[in-house]
Amino acid sequence: MSDTPPEQREKQTWSAWFNLIMLVVGGIALAWLLRETEWHELQDTIVGIGPWAALILGIELASLLCDAGALHAFMRPEARMVSYARVLGAQASGRAINVLTPLGALGEATKVTMLAGHAPRARVLSSLVLLNAAKLYLEVSVMLIGIPITLLLVDLPDAITLMVGIGVAVLVPAVIAVGVMIHRGAIASLVGLLRRFRIIGAERAKSWKEKLTEVDKHIRELHKHRTAGTRIGLMFILISKILSVSSTILIMIALGIELKASLVVGVMSVGVLVQWVSSVVPLGLGLADGGNYALYSMLGASGDHGMYFTMIWRARTVFIAVLGLGAMAVLNALAKYGQFRIGRKLRDMKAEREEAAPS
Repeated sequence: MSDTPPEQREKQTWSAWFNLIMLVVGGIALAWLLRETEWHELQDTIVGIGPWAALILGIELASLLCDAGALHAFMRPEARMVSYARVLGAQASGRAINVLTPLGALGEATKVTMLAGHAPRARVLSSLVLLNAAKLYLEVSVMLIGIPITLLLVDLPDAITLMVGIGVAVLVPAVIAVGVMIHRGAIASLVGLLRRFRIIGAERAKSWKEKLTEVDKHIRELHKHRTAGTRIGLMFILISKILSVSSTILIMIALGIELKASLVVGVMSVGVLVQWVSSVVPLGLGLADGGNYALYSMLGASGDHGMYFTMIWRARTVFIAVLGLGAMAVLNALAKYGQFRIGRKLRDMKAEREEAAPS
């Protein structure tokens, strides 16, 4: 018999089934999206920019490596329990599921289930919250700096200005709310909301808060008392952002777009807002195309440039998604093989004990 407690075995089984379902869902979504986007068009776009494609994809891969490095660093000291390679596989897998499914949320649950069996679940959860919160802070900071500059340099149509204004009006309070929750205890605040709306009882709320105290303490390092792991993680996130910006600029250069201050700043701020809005559908189908067509036209380039930019951005995303699904398949196969070997060894040991037992 296995020494693993029944409750733990049940969690491992549930996680394995969830990961398998996500892998199947991701594969089906990828096949459907490639059909909808017409794969030959993505191929033609990549071939059209020549050697730039390899450089752009290489930088995107380096950005992914940095994100995984940040997550692994945030997990210290428990990071020693799980290899960087596994964290990279989980990060790539989660990102693939995020871009291939609506709203981009299932990927975070995928990361948790892929790492929870190798490190404390609480540490995995708090590290993922740290990663996403830090990236949110950085992205919104860039937008809050870039959007006013864009509005000063470019005379945007009233409709677009209104859209941007609404976006900022939503983002700023949302980020402030996230900051307040982190300062007060993100998980404790969520549990308090569940209790306030009577979704959970008082005893369960108290139990959850006590169990997740360390999670809130870790997340709060984003604001103060940062450990070495948190500082290193934040450095990786900054490098990842620099690489992402460099990749975007290289796409514009590869397309032969004349780089202007208004164009670059607008794409890095308003363009990011367009990407966020379009992420409500996988790969931003339809929304990203129309949004970037209008944006590039207003920023001094052509609408066609915006369409080609979207195609390359989508091809880059598909490349990472394919890698992520491949990593997910390999990790799941290795996990199944490991379970098979353990089970076979236990059966062999049981058979040896039965043979050695006196008749």
